[in-house]
Amino acid sequence: MTRLKKAHVEALLRDYDSDPIGALTVALRVALDRPGDDWHALLAAAPLPTTRRERLRALEQTALDELAAELNEARDFLA
Repeated sequence: MTRLKKAHVEALLRDYDSDPIGALTVALRVALDRPGDDWHALLAAAPLPTTRRERLRALEQTALDELAAELNEARDFLA
């Protein structure tokens, strides 16, 4: 896994309101070092508990917001 740089986090925050899945996909591609993966492949590869992964797959707004906040604060992926 790769730590997000300031520019990655800024792009995530800038784009999140208009396209949360797109913004999270870009950030996850960097954080997971999987530049060609789509949203579903990234979720499958992410070190997530099953329930959290399912909430993200269902595009649950709270789960998306939590992931964005986590990537913003930690700059990497916490399970």
